[in-house]
Amino acid sequence: AALLVAGLAAALAVPQSRGAILRFLHLGGVTIELVDRLPRAQERPLAAGLGPTVSEEMARAGLRGSLLVPPLSPLPPLHRLDGVVSLVFLDRGSPVLVSELYSSGGYLLKKLAGGQTRVVSVRVGSDDGLWLSGAQHLFLAPAAPPRLAGNVLLWVHGDLTLRLEGRDLTLRRAQELARALR
Repeated sequence: AALLVAGLAAALAVPQSRGAILRFLHLGGVTIELVDRLPRAQERPLAAGLGPTVSEEMARAGLRGSLLVPPLSPLPPLHRLDGVVSLVFLDRGSPVLVSELYSSGGYLLKKLAGGQTRVVSVRVGSDDGLWLSGAQHLFLAPAAPPRLAGNVLLWVHGDLTLRLEGRDLTLRRAQELARALR
């Protein structure tokens, strides 16, 4: 499966081959759809629409006992909405959004990537992942309006699908932050 994802992601990095090969890519609880043109969307703060603040216990319960958080003290507020637990923190002065969901085979989050967005296969430790960078892409969640997104690292760790987003993130820094989650 990892080789298939790697091969498809490599092929998808070439804009001319995207339409001929594949229009959808799935990773854990996320679907990425490759489109020629993005629909209208707004650029909103990363903390907008994350849902109500919840305790760490409620966040863990929403993820069936699993929760990975950055090693920060104090921990930023946790939010939970429609099965997705999120938090926003500052990294090197820029906001970073971490979102995670229990991925039991269903797809809860969707991304629309246009022709200028690169989608490449990556590793986060021993986990499979995808890196979306370049042009902005669209992030769709069940209870929120579409939002333009910056660079995003997606990966699957056990039964969790994780998403790390930040406008100023590089792949190297995103992987460092991802590996630091506990």
